[in-house]
Amino acid sequence: MVKNKKGGGVIMGKRGKFTFVFGFVLALILPLWVQAQEFKPVVLKMVDFRPDIWPGNIWPRMFVEKVSKVSKGEIQIKFIGGPEAIPASDSAAAAQKGVVDIASTMGVYTPVKVAEVLGYCEYSSYELRQRGMWKLFQDLYSKHGLYFLGASTPSEPQVQVTFFFGKGKCINTLADFKGKRIASVGGSMRAYIEALGSTCVPMQFTDYFTAMERKVVDGYLSGTPAIIDFGLTPVTECLLDEPVSSCGSFFVMNLDRWNSLPKRLQDMLIQAAIETEIDGAKAFTEVLEEVKKKISAEGVKIVKLPKEDSVKLYVTYREAMWREAYTKYPRELIDKIREIGTNPDFYRFKRFKK
Repeated sequence: MVKNKKGGGVIMGKRGKFTFVFGFVLALILPLWVQAQEFKPVVLKMVDFRPDIWPGNIWPRMFVEKVSKVSKGEIQIKFIGGPEAIPASDSAAAAQKGVVDIASTMGVYTPVKVAEVLGYCEYSSYELRQRGMWKLFQDLYSKHGLYFLGASTPSEPQVQVTFFFGKGKCINTLADFKGKRIASVGGSMRAYIEALGSTCVPMQFTDYFTAMERKVVDGYLSGTPAIIDFGLTPVTECLLDEPVSSCGSFFVMNLDRWNSLPKRLQDMLIQAAIETEIDGAKAFTEVLEEVKKKISAEGVKIVKLPKEDSVKLYVTYREAMWREAYTKYPRELIDKIREIGTNPDFYRFKRFKK
C-alpha cells in the first residue's frame, strides 16, 4: 500500500487489490466448497420379499422415491431387489444381521411373529399408525435388533388376500370349500382355511406354481397382486373376489443402523413411510382393479359368493383368526392389539350383526 501525500490516506497498490479481491472471493467460495466436500448421502441397502416387477414393486419403489424426495437426496435407498437377492424368508434376518439396512418383509418372516395379527385389523395402515399401533410394534421389534418403520404394502382394511383355484376346482358357495387343499405361505391363515372345511398346505410363494401345476393343491391363498408377481396366471382358473386381511408386510430396519442416524434423518425416513402408507393405499385400490382386469383378459374367471355366504365368509375369517391368535400369543398382548385394531363399525361386520 502507498501513503496518499495529499490526503494522508492510503492508496491500495495492484498487489494489494489482488489480495483483497482474492480474499473476498475465497471467503464466499470456501464455505460452499467445504459443504460440498462434507455432503455425502447416507446410503441404505434395502431388500423386498417380492420379485422386483409390477405390481409388487410399486410400494418398495414408492418408498425409495419418497425417501429421496423428503430428504432432498441426503438419504439414498439402494434397492437390491427381491427373493432373487435374498430369499423372502431370510429378509428380516438379513436386516437383523446388517446384511441389508432395511427389509420389506411379511410379518411371518420376522422374529415378532405376532405381527401376523395386524392383518386382522379393520383400519387402514395409516389409521393404525395414528391409533398408536406402530408404537406398540416398535417396542416389540426393538427387542430383536430391529426398528419398525411401517407398512410396506399399505391398503384400506380387509382387501388384500383372497383365494385362487385351479382348473375344475372353482367354487360358487361356501360349501364348495369342503375338502379343498389350499396352499398358504408358511401355513398362515391356517385357522381360516380349516374353518371353511379345507386343508392348509404350508409352502413358500415360489412353490405355488409347481404345486398347482402338479395338482398337489387345489388352490392357493395370497395377496391379489401375487398372481402376477409370481406368474401364476397359467395355473389359475378363477379368483374368488371375496378378500380379507389388511396389510401383513412391513419395513423393518437394523436397529443399530437406525440409532446411528441423526434424529433429523430418522424423521425423514418416518415421513417417507407415512407418505407411502397414504399414497400406497390409493395405489393398492387401483392395482386391485388393474390386476383383475388383466387376469380376466387372460382367461381367469372372477367369482363372487352369494351375499349371505359372503357375509358368513368374512365372519368366519374374523372369528377364526382372532381365536387362533389367543392360542399362540399372550392374552394381554392380543387384547391390546385387538383394542387398537378392531373397528366395531366396520361395514362387513355390521352387515352381519344386522
